[in-house]
Amino acid sequence: WYSLFWCPPHSHRRKALSVPLPDNKTFLPVLASYAPGNEDVKQAIIIIHGAPREAEGYFGDMVNIVNQQGKGKRTLVVAPTWADKSCSLGHWSRRRRRGAHEPLRNSARASYWTSLRGWMYGGPANHGDSSSFEALDSVVDWIQGNYPHLRRIVVTGFSAGAQFLVRWAALSPEGTDGVTRRSSLPLRIIAGSPSTVLYLSEERP
Repeated sequence: WYSLFWCPPHSHRRKALSVPLPDNKTFLPVLASYAPGNEDVKQAIIIIHGAPREAEGYFGDMVNIVNQQGKGKRTLVVAPTWADKSCSLGHWSRRRRRGAHEPLRNSARASYWTSLRGWMYGGPANHGDSSSFEALDSVVDWIQGNYPHLRRIVVTGFSAGAQFLVRWAALSPEGTDGVTRRSSLPLRIIAGSPSTVLYLSEERP
C-alpha cells in the first residue's frame, strides 16, 4: 500500500498536535479540530484512517459532517495517524508551544509502523515501545485529560480502520462495561465495512 502520511501535514497544519505515548519519549501524530482546554467540547469523535494512512482526508470529511449537522461547536474531531516513517515533533506541529498540553521536546520522534499488518493487528512500533493498540488507548486518555467538559467519546473507522478498531475493542481495557478507564465516560465504537472480523471462538453465525 502507498502511504498518504505527510510530515508536516499537507493540510490542516494548524490542527496538528501530538499525543505522548507511555514511554514519555515518543508521540502519536494527531489532527484535532479544537485546541486542548476548549470548554465548549461535549463529545469527541476519534476517526481511524484506512490502509493508506490518509488521516488528513478522514479528518476533513468528519469535520465537514459535524458542521453540516450543526454540532461542530461542541464536537471534537481527532484523527490519529499510525505513521509509516520517522517524524520529529517540531516538524509535525510547527505552531506548537511546549507546555502542559505538549510536554515533549521538539526533538521527540513519532512512533511509526512500516508494516501495514503491524499497525492493523496491534503490533509494536518500529520506533518506540508502544503497540498500535496502546497508542489508541493513549489518545482516548489524552482527550479526557485535555477537554474538561467532555461527556462522551465515539471511536469509528472504515475498512482497514474498522478492522483495526474491531481488534482494539476486543483487546483494549478501554470500553469495559461501555465506559472509559480514566473518567468512566460512555465510549461507543462504530466499525464500518471491515473486510475481516475478529471472532473469540470457533463459532460462526
